[in-house]
Amino acid sequence: MEQPSENNLISEWAGLICDLSQQGQSVAIGVFNTEGQLLEANPAMCYFLDTEPSELKPKNLFINPEFSTFFIEKKEGIVFEGLLTIGNYNDLSYVLSAKVFRRNDLIMVYAEADVAHLFEENNKMSTLNQEVNNLQRQLIKEKKNLQNTLSELKETQQMLIHSEKMNAMGKLVAGVAHELNNPIAFVYSNLFSLEKYIAEVFDAIRQIEQGIESVGNQELSEIVAQLREKNDLDYLEEDISDMTKESKVGIERVKTIVEDLRRFSRLDESDIKQVDLIENIRSTESIVRAEIAQKNIQYQYIGPSQLQLECYPGQLNQAILNVLINAIDAVQPGGLISLIVTEDKDKISIEVTDNGCGIQEEIKNRIFEPFFTTKPVGSGTGLGLSITYKIIHDLHKGSIEVDSVLQHGTKIKLSIPKII
Repeated sequence: MEQPSENNLISEWAGLICDLSQQGQSVAIGVFNTEGQLLEANPAMCYFLDTEPSELKPKNLFINPEFSTFFIEKKEGIVFEGLLTIGNYNDLSYVLSAKVFRRNDLIMVYAEADVAHLFEENNKMSTLNQEVNNLQRQLIKEKKNLQNTLSELKETQQMLIHSEKMNAMGKLVAGVAHELNNPIAFVYSNLFSLEKYIAEVFDAIRQIEQGIESVGNQELSEIVAQLREKNDLDYLEEDISDMTKESKVGIERVKTIVEDLRRFSRLDESDIKQVDLIENIRSTESIVRAEIAQKNIQYQYIGPSQLQLECYPGQLNQAILNVLINAIDAVQPGGLISLIVTEDKDKISIEVTDNGCGIQEEIKNRIFEPFFTTKPVGSGTGLGLSITYKIIHDLHKGSIEVDSVLQHGTKIKLSIPKII
């Protein structure tokens, strides 16, 4: 059998080397234009750049040095020689020994990856990338924690401001109620005295008339009759009596309002205390009675006449008031609001139902978020229901349930354990 010549053998080996170069991943060759577009590449370069040979659309990039550095100096020939990093800036990188050639507006990159120390460098880079990724995740976590802390601080600040406002309002209400007590008592007492004196005056007039008639002086009797008719004393006696009775009723209503204001402020009951829940609710209702009347809302209370509950009276009043105000805002004039109190074995429930506009499904889970409001700018702070949630959930260890249908109304149920 004829042995192949040396030239033929060299030719065969050259072809084999060329094939191995095309099939393996140890030598990567790519040609680029000045815009960084990949024009030609062998399979190894396609592998490192994460692209298909038929597409030549790399997903990985030159990380260090970046591609643009090959055009900083206007020279041809070798423009770079050393370690070249190709990757995606996240979790993948390849460190290659490379030479970069430039001719006119074309760049050719020749890189080798089969040098032993390159694997060590690659491992180091992978380790560093992993550490960087860990640090990034830690930074993201810390940033999120800081954002949450900032949000909580902002919420706490607003809560403190609101609490101070409510405290100031409570002091003002209690002070006004206290100052009104004396003049109300003075007027109330005087009305009783006035009613008594007026009755005595008209009784005296009748006695005078009777005395004149008994004397038999016809002329005087006629004069008295004329005076009674001229001054309409019969009407005055009846009207003055009605006026004093109505004034006493009015003063009684003022006394009730003042007492409701004092009870609502509950400055002397800021700690947990056994109170009559229904009395608390009635005092809270009096605060919104004017708004209910203004919108001609039909309001009904359903529940017991008395119910003892261990709670924080002032804060609970505030929670009920917030829910009632939201219900009033939600209903149209002539709408209906119901407040229902029920008692179970271990808890007491306060349910406020309205037939108002309802709550959209997509925002239903946000209504207790601080500063969230659907009211126009300047009309609401977004803190009412948030404060209610904290009072019921955090302070009283209770729960809040919301059931709402858009354009059909809303039901908010506050449940409080009998013993906190």
